[in-house]
Amino acid sequence: MNELLKHCRYYKGETEAPPEINEEGKAIFWYYEQLWVERAEFRDENNYNTQEYINFGLADFNKDDGTPLTLKAILFNRHCHWNGGYGIENDIKTFKEWYKSYYLNLPKDS
Repeated sequence: MNELLKHCRYYKGETEAPPEINEEGKAIFWYYEQLWVERAEFRDENNYNTQEYINFGLADFNKDDGTPLTLKAILFNRHCHWNGGYGIENDIKTFKEWYKSYYLNLPKDS
């Protein structure tokens, strides 16, 4: 588990999200990282979310940022579920912006 936690930006093995994570509005990322760490099927590169992520051409998106492909696949799936539905091209574009701005905390247009 410790090896997996090295890839998490928000979840550090706690039983609930720390107050500062909630205050920053990042609890959803904490929760998705927790799922990724605790449930092996989410780390399986053959699972539906990961295959969908790859099939939509995202396998090389920010591939050297330290976030495993399978974790990005969960984030993409959840982004599309909650914010998507406007066509896959738009969903991919808005996912990339959301991921960089909110998950990685990078300035816009980076």
